[in-house]
Amino acid sequence: MKVLFILGFYPEIGGPYTNVKNLLLKLVEKGVDVKVLSPLPKNYDKKKIEFIKKLPFPVEYIKEQLPRYIWPSFSLKFFKKINEEAKRYDLFHSAMIFDFYNLPLLLQKTPFICSPRGTFMQEAYKMKLFKRVKKDVFLKLSGKRILEKARFIHLITEEEKRHFLQFFPEFEDKIRVVSNGLILPEFEADLTKEDLLKKYPYLKDKKIILFLSRVNWKKGLDLLIPAFAQLHSEMKDVHLIIAGKDDGDSYENKVKEWVKKYNLNDSVTFTGLVTGKDKLILLYGSDIFVLPSYSENFGVAVVEAMACGLPVVISDKVGISNEIKANNAGLIVQTNIESIYEGMKKLLENGSLRKTISENGIRLVREYYNIEKVADKMIEMYEEALKK
Repeated sequence: MKVLFILGFYPEIGGPYTNVKNLLLKLVEKGVDVKVLSPLPKNYDKKKIEFIKKLPFPVEYIKEQLPRYIWPSFSLKFFKKINEEAKRYDLFHSAMIFDFYNLPLLLQKTPFICSPRGTFMQEAYKMKLFKRVKKDVFLKLSGKRILEKARFIHLITEEEKRHFLQFFPEFEDKIRVVSNGLILPEFEADLTKEDLLKKYPYLKDKKIILFLSRVNWKKGLDLLIPAFAQLHSEMKDVHLIIAGKDDGDSYENKVKEWVKKYNLNDSVTFTGLVTGKDKLILLYGSDIFVLPSYSENFGVAVVEAMACGLPVVISDKVGISNEIKANNAGLIVQTNIESIYEGMKKLLENGSLRKTISENGIRLVREYYNIEKVADKMIEMYEEALKK
């Protein structure tokens, strides 16, 4: 089986990039012949994509011809390239329906699967008026035709399915839900809080709350900072670590202004982007994890935290919140300051609850988010698509 993936494939994308890379590595291991065709933003530093030389599958980039705010991934070269690749591949798998590279698929006989990857989550879709209008226009002109032609519409969670059906109930029979997955051995490490204290010695005797995600509006930091301030007024030994890359528009500066406003400079640490062992040190050394997102299709950082046994507090807008609640694998809070404060306080004050949630989280990850099982389900979907 030969599958061409058409999607953005560079580290700045964050969780979606990691999830796709994990899947591709496992598909190759299971005998699937894969290639990635990815747009590349204008003026992108090519040194950042040298990692592709070490991958066991080819990655080809096409430079975008317009700024992303005008049309994401726009390049007329996609028409020619996808037409060429149609002769070599059995199936196309594209992502992010509003990106330009989906248009050439309408002209191809090669079957394809489309993964919206959270673009129809209501909160994210409606948040910014200008973007919403552009999306509405695209759906009327081309987007719906792309979904009609797709063999399947691949969604990540049951929550994403619920949101998608509010837009297109007529496509319910086309939907296939296959989760993201982790390469579990990458999160097995002999690390403790002592390792974290070697790196951050000033955190000795502190109860550490970890926020590990991109730093942008969607992640609920405007709620987390005042909620943490309220918690800190009662528990002086708490410390918040914000670990993640500024996602643009200098949003991190806004967060730092809020930290200063609440006189929390000595109780909040900004680490920037963390990867590899540095990330594992945070996951194994913190006391709880928090992600109060306004919208989150999946929440790979949540799964990573659970894989390391770190108890989680997440909002009910995170895509896997229902699964976590059903398995008692975390505390689910609402997107308001009081609820987030109460969730963090409850988990920090109850060691027995933290232990239960930790154990259930590990079990949930092994059962549902193991990349081995996820890749098998994906192959089943591909085989079904080719038989239609």
